[in-house]
Amino acid sequence: MKTILVPTDLSPMTDIALSVAVNLARTNGGEIILLHSVIYPMPVPTPVYAEALTVVTENTLSTYRLLEEDAREILEQLATNPAYAGVTITPTLITNGQPLVDNVTTRPADLIVMSSKGADGLEEWLIGSNAEVIVRYAHCPVLVVKHATPHFQPQNIVCAIDLDDRLKSIYHFPFQMGENGLHQFLYVMTPSDNRDPEGVREWVDEFADAKGITAFEFVIHHAKTVPQGVIDYANDVEADLIVLFTHGHKGFLHLLTGSVAEDVLNHTQIPVLVMRAG
Repeated sequence: MKTILVPTDLSPMTDIALSVAVNLARTNGGEIILLHSVIYPMPVPTPVYAEALTVVTENTLSTYRLLEEDAREILEQLATNPAYAGVTITPTLITNGQPLVDNVTTRPADLIVMSSKGADGLEEWLIGSNAEVIVRYAHCPVLVVKHATPHFQPQNIVCAIDLDDRLKSIYHFPFQMGENGLHQFLYVMTPSDNRDPEGVREWVDEFADAKGITAFEFVIHHAKTVPQGVIDYANDVEADLIVLFTHGHKGFLHLLTGSVAEDVLNHTQIPVLVMRAG
């Protein structure tokens, strides 16, 4: 893992993600890009008179410069925190006027680490959280953390799966999955799921064999919904990381089907690593 991308809105939650990214960079020898995208105020209507236009333009440009200067100062303070000494952190300010999500999902990286409060209720239905949108469009694994984790070294990892043969592909995880790797697999069965449990177990055996995993635990957990089943089970076993796969549905398809990964990361307090399926 060479490059870890940490997007930030410059809120206090930045240190939650940055501390985890620093821990991973130290362990894996990577470096960090700390990325912020400046969002400028809405343009002011153009005045009729040329003299007024000059004044408005100068005031607008002055406001933009102040926003950029403030953002650069905060980024520099975050990157030079003595607690992060020894790790290369490059503060990067984007001034193309595009949202942070667009800049994050188009920039090369081996892993995206971000913090999130999640989204709920009407906010979740209308716009979701930044983490949710980034997970939907990201080209690389995304690690979402909700609270400070000084020494991020997950050992009790729950990997939730569905029966998609694309998951049998060889995946290169961005960091070490505990001393024993992935060995705890979960399938959530809802009341409308008519699959034969034995058939599910056979599929998981094939899934593990395709990945060269010989020793593992597998649990079928019954719940009303898949996201809630994943969260409840992870809480019951006191997992320190949930691994999920996403298909990255977008547009109308996403509106109809939703995403288990996005629902889980919005409502759990456990760190979530989202890998793209296929």
